[in-house]
Amino acid sequence: MKRVLLPALLFAVPILSHAGTEAEERLEALGLLIKHSETVACDTTFRGHKSARELLKNVHTIERDEEIGSATYYILWGGDMGCNRGAGTSSWFVSEVGRHSDSRPFMVRTNHAFGERFASEVNPRFIRELQRTGDRQFVVVSSELAGNDANNFPSSRYRYTLEMQQGVWQVVDKKFLGRNEY
Repeated sequence: MKRVLLPALLFAVPILSHAGTEAEERLEALGLLIKHSETVACDTTFRGHKSARELLKNVHTIERDEEIGSATYYILWGGDMGCNRGAGTSSWFVSEVGRHSDSRPFMVRTNHAFGERFASEVNPRFIRELQRTGDRQFVVVSSELAGNDANNFPSSRYRYTLEMQQGVWQVVDKKFLGRNEY
């Protein structure tokens, strides 16, 4: 019995570790990030959705190599990191989830996929949209507080274009989209 079971397990391991389809991987990366968010944040944007379809629009494939099984996904999500539960403590995050080969698991690599400098140029508290527009380019729609704005009511909405340049994400364009109405 042991002789039959061991070869069956050895044969099954490559099949189980082989990269799935991109759709399966995106779903797996999203599921992992949802579990991760439960350990680091409260009141996340993952709550209240009846299906993954709506959430999958915020999962963006960055790279995927079927031959070695590596993959990287950027996922937009929001929540109260650290569960401070105060006015202005919720924010949006772009997390990087990936793996280096099909024999390794997906892991949340960072909650700041665009780098720490991103938050100094784009206010992450008010992100409303993330779109991949090219191989090394994203568009982010977010808002900014102006002079007399209340803490949770930014008046100005902008579209930022981000590009990967020399291994770092840079804001290369900022366009005013109008005033927010409340």
